Amino acid sequence: MKTKEPMLAETNFEEFYKKSAAIIPSLKKYAASKLKLAEKEGLIDRGFYDTNEILDEVFLEVYRVYSNDIDEKHLRQTLFLRTIQKINHKIEKENQFAEELNMDIILKDELNLLKEGYSVEADGDYIFDEDLNDISYQQDSFVPAHFILDQPMELEITGKLDLNENSLLSDKNRILFGAAFFTLPPISKNIIELYVFGNQDILEIAETLKVSKDTVRKVIERVKERLEIL
Repeated sequence: MKTKEPMLAETNFEEFYKKSAAIIPSLKKYAASKLKLAEKEGLIDRGFYDTNEILDEVFLEVYRVYSNDIDEKHLRQTLFLRTIQKINHKIEKENQFAEELNMDIILKDELNLLKEGYSVEADGDYIFDEDLNDISYQQDSFVPAHFILDQPMELEITGKLDLNENSLLSDKNRILFGAAFFTLPPISKNIIELYVFGNQDILEIAETLKVSKDTVRKVIERVKERLEIL
């Protein structure tokens, strides 16, 4: 009788590994991109966290609650959501993704923010369009270079959102583009990261974050509109 438990555990692990194998490449790409963005934004120390180590933690936690009844789709949602929570915990923002919070309510406020016309100041603060006539915002060097995204990331974002990559030929436009991306509202930003770097479609994102498809679609559309006007 004592031999059954190890055999059962081994069988469960084999099933878990088999179902998760196809998910690993996209999950790893997403986690690496999210960590890199957090480093670029100065939220975590550069090189302090390792993608593989974080995913090891995620897989161990998910495996502990895994059963063979969980299908691959549900497992994918669970792994991506747990990765989001894990990384946000590392940058001390896990409270924004606690289960008790209503994502739809938060996103409603974020969508209203995304409708407002604004540009981004040097320190990341919002500047509303009616204030841009001020002479201090007419200078060419009013935003820091650390807002510039890596070019491969720029190409992924512009490609996925069907934006004109030729608009990023100048350093000034690249800085404005990066600043606009980094200062997206937090959950909206996670939607875009899942869409671009996690290669998830609207339905998958909605199911992962437990929000409506219509909300996800509106976020993507408004972020695209925001980035198009730069």
